[in-house]
Amino acid sequence: MISVAETVSQVLTALGVRTVFGAAVDDCPLTTALAAQGVRVIAARHPSAATTMAEAYTRTGDQPAVLTASQGSVLTSAITGIMEAAHSRTPLLVLACEPAGGDHSGITRQTALLTAAGALIEPVTDAAETVSIVAWALHATRTQRRPLVLTLARQVLATSCPPPPDNLLAALGDLRAPAPPVPDAEAMTRLTDLLTGARRPVFIAGRGARHAGQELEELAGRTGALLATSAAAHGLFASSHWNLGIAGDWSTPAVAELIHDADVLIGWGCSLHERTTRRGDLIGSGTHVTQVDLDPGMLGVHRSIDFGVAGDASATARALLQKLPTTRTGYRTDEIRRRIDEQSSWHDVSYHPIHIDGRIDPRTLSQLLDALLPAERTLAVDRGDFMSYPIGLVRIPNAQGFCYSQAFEEAGLGLASGIGAALANPGRLAVAALGDAGALRAAAELETAVRLELPLLIVVYNTSDDGPYGLVDLAALATGYGCTATVVRQGRDLKAIGNWLAGPRLGPLLIDARIASVRLSDTATGRTYREAS
Repeated sequence: MISVAETVSQVLTALGVRTVFGAAVDDCPLTTALAAQGVRVIAARHPSAATTMAEAYTRTGDQPAVLTASQGSVLTSAITGIMEAAHSRTPLLVLACEPAGGDHSGITRQTALLTAAGALIEPVTDAAETVSIVAWALHATRTQRRPLVLTLARQVLATSCPPPPDNLLAALGDLRAPAPPVPDAEAMTRLTDLLTGARRPVFIAGRGARHAGQELEELAGRTGALLATSAAAHGLFASSHWNLGIAGDWSTPAVAELIHDADVLIGWGCSLHERTTRRGDLIGSGTHVTQVDLDPGMLGVHRSIDFGVAGDASATARALLQKLPTTRTGYRTDEIRRRIDEQSSWHDVSYHPIHIDGRIDPRTLSQLLDALLPAERTLAVDRGDFMSYPIGLVRIPNAQGFCYSQAFEEAGLGLASGIGAALANPGRLAVAALGDAGALRAAAELETAVRLELPLLIVVYNTSDDGPYGLVDLAALATGYGCTATVVRQGRDLKAIGNWLAGPRLGPLLIDARIASVRLSDTATGRTYREAS
């Protein structure tokens, strides 16, 4: 017989969990037990940051992440990250333990909050069922792509139970992911007819289709469709010659026109949020709009649609490929290919660089960063007026190379996302792009990045001297936390990044970029970046 905490830890390690996140101030007993099993424990300074790190770790690495939290204020402080995981359909297992001397009735009061946040709740009330419940919980959060909170009362944690069997994986063989749902025959016939008759089809893939990139590319090739994504699925079609990039607020004028001229537009796992459709302006009056989503409740939520289909994006695309044996030209003409090659990227849009003493044009900054950084990179972007610059101008290799924690459209999560992404993909350079407000809100996690010796590049687009409080010297602040930091006012100052990249990178580098205020979409006839540099 061993303790419940030891049993939980052994089950999770047997099922592939290698990293667990928690708060540095928390004394959750499961954290100690997991560490004893050789699991890496990542202690953030704030529970919300710990949850966001875990969410980003899973999203960019497709590896199971677990959060430990004591019931009470630690668990309620983690609610922002739990809501982000629910909104983003990210698997996240939360182990919520009643602390010594606690009152288990507290979890009853917290259950309503967690349920409202979109989490599943499962209590462990019988120590003898620990193995089966923990294994089921990890399976459920993976297959349902939702956060699940496993609650353990103090009396359960104090009880002994049998250890998991040596053949645990074999014993759990019945835990199989259910077959992804395919639309019914009538819906499949309508989709087939729609694509057969489409002359200018466009696919927009969202976060619910991030697992379906290969199938959607093949279907688009079969039907002559152009490919785009929402911001959440940015990078999914990065290697395709017919990729339009992000649809909506970050589309170039040429891309916006191509999407607007579509006769059929299908959102795959995409809610067609107002940012993705530019509040409806991106969709032409004659465009037939269809939405395919695993969750029927998401169909037509943000805008009216002509046809809604409940089904998994990948399974639906595969079924359509069986029904559409003939390849059509559709929207894929030589002229459209030329326009995509020459006008789909903000790198191709001319602008007049702004020259203000002591400030760098953020468009020039972002393009210089893009040219300087290695191709294998992961970009995590915080919320703020600055966000268009890195999203539009710092290219990424694929969907795993982009982390966009924006369920709340609030600043402060980008640094934690960058830390989680850096831990998930140590072979890639992780870049956290922040505004000054988000950097200040998350400043305590600079210490986390330093303590973990993460080779994380933190770029702060600093316009704080435009606000009511005056300039904040974020380089000095970061230095106080132990970061290497430098101020950038012009292109030549970025040599600090080159020196850091060439070195051993034993910790984070923070770039305090003093930028001029200008919108990415404020284009004018002038020099392109290549001419300006």
